[in-house]
Amino acid sequence: MHTITDLLRQLDKRQTSAIALLEASQQQAQHSADLNALAHVDWDAAMATASACDAAMSAGKPRGALHGIPLSIKDLYPVRGMPTRAGTRATLPTDAQPQATNEALLVSRLRAAGAVLFAKANMHEIALGSTGENVWTGDVKNPFHSLHQAGGSSSGSGVAVACGMGLASVGSDTGGSVRIPANFSGVTGFKPTHGAIPLDGALPLSWTCDHAGPLAHSVQDCALLFEVMAARSLSTVRIARTPRFAIPATWLRGRLSTQVREQFEHTCARLAALGAQLFEVATPRLSQASQCFTDIVQAEAAWVHRDALAQNDAGFSELVTPSLARGRTLSASTYIDALQTRAAIAEELDAVLAGCDALLLPTACVLPPLRGQTEVQVESGSMTVREAVLGQTLPFSLVGVPALTIPTGLVDGLPVSLQVVAARGADDALLQLGQWLQAQVGQRLAPPSAMA
Repeated sequence: MHTITDLLRQLDKRQTSAIALLEASQQQAQHSADLNALAHVDWDAAMATASACDAAMSAGKPRGALHGIPLSIKDLYPVRGMPTRAGTRATLPTDAQPQATNEALLVSRLRAAGAVLFAKANMHEIALGSTGENVWTGDVKNPFHSLHQAGGSSSGSGVAVACGMGLASVGSDTGGSVRIPANFSGVTGFKPTHGAIPLDGALPLSWTCDHAGPLAHSVQDCALLFEVMAARSLSTVRIARTPRFAIPATWLRGRLSTQVREQFEHTCARLAALGAQLFEVATPRLSQASQCFTDIVQAEAAWVHRDALAQNDAGFSELVTPSLARGRTLSASTYIDALQTRAAIAEELDAVLAGCDALLLPTACVLPPLRGQTEVQVESGSMTVREAVLGQTLPFSLVGVPALTIPTGLVDGLPVSLQVVAARGADDALLQLGQWLQAQVGQRLAPPSAMA
């Protein structure tokens, strides 16, 4: 798979065209249609945009940062001319149903940069889940093995990128919804600092924890997409020394499967051999993150969808109804207690991250589980899929610090990734460090379901 940077260079040299890139995406979408990555496509409109991009290039007009690059958008961001269903049959909040001429701010920024927006990507219903399984739209299937989960909630985005349906996709991340599907599909995912990319116009799940972020084939591509969506330029300061990495070893003890631990330790050993400093840190409050996150997100999600819930809307499936129902009944004191716990966790992580360049840990505790699987085995015994997957990423969405996931290889034919977490506001430094890490220990993974 080519990176965006590679193809922009080819576009500049007239070695390819926006139409050719879009046609390749369409072929991949048709070839991998059974994986169910895309919720809605408009090839005709996208082809008209691609044609206009090529005409502008031929006329010598300045190109935007993403000129002619085909992208998909998760189906909770309104895109002009496309429906927004968020993977549900329930009635969405009125403010999430803009007029046809309106779209999410980050989408408009991508369009202004020359991106060719061809599809909405399938997702876990209303973004409230991490498996990619959906009663209404059908499961999104793992591109490395279709019997396994694709992760969520940006499930279609991860699969689309992995299989070449566009060069990148935009997801959302409330508890891991960029990083989990990026991990399970073997691509790179970036969740920036909370608020760095505006969510204006998007369907919310939890205003406390929601983030927007890109999924792509490289950290460099994620950095380019971040610059466009955040409307800012990244610093170009280079790393002047070997980095210092902290590992939350006590928290990880017993949480990982044997396969994931072996891969993680192998990655850490390679980094140590390169001269990087790795040391263990105590993070006792991380064990409180999962319940704290659950209380906040369920309460806020129930408020977002309060009108539909009040009308007993049958359009919510059984996969999300229990969480929404619990959110409606949570007391104000429980919610406030969770916010206070969140503040304490943030204080602890801020202190840890101030003493290192980044925190390192596996993105998920286990390999991608089977679709329908609810329990997995880790070193300490049995663990729910939710905790093994979402529990490994949610602390960093909860407190709003930036995090990357970088694929490091295949184990039993399924992707494994490294999660890299940096200090609040250190998005530039994390993306630079991520490029170094990807060059040293990352791997480009190609699923068997993608066309050669």
